[in-house]
Parts: sequence; structure tokens; C-alpha cells
Amino acid sequence: MKVSNRIFYALGIAYGAYKLAEFAVRKSRQFSWQDRVVIVSGGSRGLGLVLARSLVEHGAKVMISARTAADVASAVSELRALGGDVGGLVCDVRNQEQVQQVAEATIKRWGKIDVLFNVAGIMQVGPLDAMTVADFREAMDINCWGVLHTTLAVLPTMRRQQWGRIVNVASIGGKRAVPHMLPYDTSKFAVVGLSTGLRAELAQDGILVTTVCPSLMRTGSPRNATFKGQNEAEYAWFSIGGSLPLAAISAENAADQIMTACQNGDGEVYIANTFSPPLWAAQLAPTLTNELFGFINRFLPGMGGIGQQSAYGYESESALSPSLLTTLGDSAACRNNEMRPRPEANEV
Repeated sequence: MKVSNRIFYALGIAYGAYKLAEFAVRKSRQFSWQDRVVIVSGGSRGLGLVLARSLVEHGAKVMISARTAADVASAVSELRALGGDVGGLVCDVRNQEQVQQVAEATIKRWGKIDVLFNVAGIMQVGPLDAMTVADFREAMDINCWGVLHTTLAVLPTMRRQQWGRIVNVASIGGKRAVPHMLPYDTSKFAVVGLSTGLRAELAQDGILVTTVCPSLMRTGSPRNATFKGQNEAEYAWFSIGGSLPLAAISAENAADQIMTACQNGDGEVYIANTFSPPLWAAQLAPTLTNELFGFINRFLPGMGGIGQQSAYGYESESALSPSLLTTLGDSAACRNNEMRPRPEANEV
């Protein structure tokens, strides 16, 4: 046998052994959702609500939290109609005291906390010149500090159990910064670092932390993102991109992948369609992807419009959005409790 053939043969055996070991480890970590107690931050709409639905269908007991009272009430009503043992609390993840109250209420009701899904977050879209330091701080406070607050709140009970799962929803934007989303990108890069560090430190306590990096998802969330600068044009490209079948994954498919990653105890996973262009570009050609984003940025809307003011997506509609191009995303918004305007008075 030639030396080159022996090398390939040895590499094949090594790879096969690695995959077998990986399979065995995953099997040893798997668990049933039946009667597991799960907290879903941001569980009243979008991806969080889709996850909560799936958890209920699999027999989990679910506590959802979100900032808007009307959204929480609507989601809890829907989930209970599905037969779920569900609770819901108004909570701003920036507020550590409110987060602690969610954890305490969950323990009081069910006696434990098994799994935490950190889904709550915000998206601000617009050019750098439209963003303020306050925008960056708000993104960090909710998207990053919120993850830390909820994690710290559930750790005592998970450590007592010597078992727990924490799933932090970051973003592909936390691996490759997407133009016109810099506050979001910055906060999601921070989440990736925090989450991977938590995994290393908490494994000794029987707690596995999974970092989830979704690509574009059809959750309906663009309606409730905020847009700056030429807000109508920004909303158009953002909502169209989130509706494209090949580029964007359905919220239901994403939720299935996330729950499987949690059950497997995976460390870090990308969530996307199998042939998603953003996913493959980010993984296989990171430098080229960064250059491509720089090129794409030249065609995105410039400064102007409402400047540094903010408008929700549903306040930024135009002939392009909603349109035939956004049909799938608009349908997802209707399914996933994204249609209600943001009543600031009902938020905390």
C-alpha cells in the first residue's frame, strides 16, 4: 500500500472514530422534554413563542417572559389552549430584580428550573451615522446583559440539581458583522463570548451551555425592529431578505434545530437552511464574506430620512414592504404574535 493511501486510510479511521465518539457523547446527554421546567425569555412572540409552542407540544412546563403585558397575556392564552402547563410574567431582562422574580416564580410553581432559553432581544437597523452611543448601550443592555442576568438567576437551582441546560440565542451577526446593524452585531459578538465562556465554567456543575447562531429567520420580527435614517428603505431590504425561501429559515425549522442542539448538549451551532448562502459564506470564506459585506454596504440606503430618530417596522412600510416579496415574512408575523403595535405604556 502506498504511503499516501495509508495516510488517507488512517485519516478515515480517525474521522470515523471521532464521529462515533461524538455520537456516543450526544446520546449520553439526551433527555426527554416531558415534565421539564423551562424558562423562555422573549417568549411572547417571534422565535420565543415558536419555541414555547414546541416545548408545550413535547410536554414541558413553560414560563415565558417579555416586556409587553398584552403580548404575554396573548401568548399564555394560546399556549394554554394547546394544553400547556404555562405561566407568563412581564419582565425586562435589563432589570436584574425582575429577572430574579421570574426565576423565583418558576421555582415556586414547579419546584425547579431545568432549561433556560435566552431569546429576548432587540434589533436596530440603519447606517452607522444614524446610530447613537445610546443605541449601542441599549443593544448591550438587552441582548448581552439580559443573558447574563437570566443565567445568574437560574444558576443556584441548576447547581443544586447538578443538571441544567442554558441556550443563548446569538446570531450569525455575532460571528460576521452585518452592515447597518452595528449595535446588534456588537451585542451578539458579546453574547457569543459570554456564552462560550459560561460553557467552559459551568460544565463542572452539570450545566451545559449552548450558543446558537441563527442566520436569517422568518419569524415576523422585522415589524417590531427599529429603523433609522431612510427607515422605509431600510425596512424594505431587511424584511425582504428575511422572507426569501433559500436565504431565510422558517421559525419552526429553526426552533426544531435549537431544541435538538439543546438535547444533544452541543456547544455552538449555526441555525440555517442546509444550503443557506449566508451560512456557507460565513463558515467557508470568512475573509471574503467580510469583503462582500463591504461591497453590499455600498448599495444600502445612506443617511437621511428620519436621521437618528427611530421608527418601528410597521411604521416604515412602503410599496416594497409589505408586498409579494415579503409574503412569507408577513404570514409569519401573523402567526407569531408580531402584529400588535408597541404600546409603550404597557412595557416595563
